[in-house]
Amino acid sequence: MKQSGLKLLTLAVVFFIISGCDQGPAETAGEKIDESIEESKDFIGDAVDEAEDNIEEAGDAIEDRTDEINSDY
Repeated sequence: MKQSGLKLLTLAVVFFIISGCDQGPAETAGEKIDESIEESKDFIGDAVDEAEDNIEEAGDAIEDRTDEINSDY
């Protein structure tokens, strides 16, 4: 659902750029919105990558500890 809104907003910004409007307030606002969207996507992507790494490390630690416990028996 959020991606649909993001795509729509991106299309709106592209439309304004393609329409050849002068560098007025709408164009400036559109560029700022586009930059904000890109920064948000990068931030979210980095957070997801970090979470994936942490989850994988936790899983590995659990697996290692389980192996240690099983080898004791």
